[in-house]
Parts: sequence; C-alpha cells; structure tokens
Amino acid sequence: MIADAELRALDPQERADLARRLADLTPPVTRREPAMAERARRRFVIIIGVASVLMIPWVIALAVTLPPRYLAGHWRLTWVGFDLVLGAALAVTAWAALRRRQIMILAAVVSGTLLACDAWFDMVTASGHDRWVSLATALLIELPLAAWLFIVSYHIVRLSMRRLLILSGQSPDVSLWKLPLLGVPPPRRRRS
Repeated sequence: MIADAELRALDPQERADLARRLADLTPPVTRREPAMAERARRRFVIIIGVASVLMIPWVIALAVTLPPRYLAGHWRLTWVGFDLVLGAALAVTAWAALRRRQIMILAAVVSGTLLACDAWFDMVTASGHDRWVSLATALLIELPLAAWLFIVSYHIVRLSMRRLLILSGQSPDVSLWKLPLLGVPPPRRRRS
C-alpha cells in the first residue's frame, strides 16, 4: 500500500502513470457499456428538460386557479411529518460526517434544500405574530444553516475532485462548472 507521503512525493507524470496502471487492473469496459451510458444520459437530459419546461404551464395554471385562501386538512400531520423528515436528513448528514462518508454530500444538499423549503413555507403560511417568528427563524437559523450546508457540500465535492485530478496527473485547477461528469470528457463528435 502506498502511503500519503509516498504519493505526494510522486511528480504529476508519475502519479498519472500510477493511475493508469491501477486502471489497467480493473475489469475492461465492454464496447456496449459506454453506448448504454450515453443513451441513459440522453434519456435523463430529455426527461428532466421536458419536466422543467412542463413546469411553466403548471405554475401558470396554479397561479390562475388556486384560491387566495384555503383551509388545509391534515395541517398538523403535514408540518410534523415534514419536520420529522428534516430532522432525519440532518441526523443522516451528521452521522455521515462523523463517519467521513461520501454520502454526507448528498445528505447535506438534501438537508439544505429541506431547510430552505421549511423557511419558505413557514414565512408564506404564517400570519400575525407568527409571521415575525417565521421570518426571524428563517433569516437567523434556517437559511444560514442551509447556505452553510450547500457551501460545505460544494467544497467537499471540489476537494474530492481535486484529489482525484492530482492523483491522475491532471491539473487540479478546473472549475466544477467546467469539470466533466465523473471527470471523463464527452466523446468528440466527428463533423460530417
């Protein structure tokens, strides 16, 4: 096993050579697998793209047809259930961080998203004195904690990718916005 100090002592070319040798030890990828992965990627892009476009008429329909006031059934169950899910997401995030597991990134993004949603719904559904309490908890607790979770997640992804890039002998100074998915650039298309 190579120690961290030994790995750091390698120059980028030697690290790239080591990474290539280690990659050669993995089972070969069949010619069919990349094609299947590309079809799955295209399907994903199409489905998510269509879903995002279909949200436009849905939001317009809701804005036009929803009543300004509505007496909700199961109000207590809605909020208690939501807060239970939020608490579970935060607990999973803490557990994963304690155990230093990569799943912490996903758990932190989910927790941050739930916190932002909680802040939004608390603020827009509250009235009277509750509106000020909701605004205060949103601005002082929920939204700062959500932002912190997003920032931590970003930095951990960036750190993980930086280490992988260094190990493979590539430049670690690539923006996440420009870094290809899984670090693998898309195949170049031939011009006809």
